[in-house]
Amino acid sequence: MFTAASFRVGDRVTIRSGQSIPQSIATVERYTEGGRCMVLSDGSEWRADGRRQWSFRGSYYKGPVVEPFEQGDDEFVARRRVVGALRKFGDSLTMDSALSTEALQRILDAVDKEKAAVKK
Repeated sequence: MFTAASFRVGDRVTIRSGQSIPQSIATVERYTEGGRCMVLSDGSEWRADGRRQWSFRGSYYKGPVVEPFEQGDDEFVARRRVVGALRKFGDSLTMDSALSTEALQRILDAVDKEKAAVKK
């Protein structure tokens, strides 16, 4: 278990989901409530040990937690966001989309080129 001493102002931290999957990266900005509440750069407030959000009310908690930043967390978060954006982009495409056929073909060509590079 992490203690308030585990997180110092300025430390990079990873907010992980209940399944221990990195959700986002933030920085510890300050402590409030006499050191019991940690405020992150994204504006969220957590208990100083990072175990639960400060404003949470309940007896059982299996939600996101704050943990020390680990190598590769930022790459995972970036990849997750890109995949999500591409899924959202693809889901909103219709025959009436504002993008021209040429623009859509350039996007498809870039995806095909990158997929071919990975296979080599």
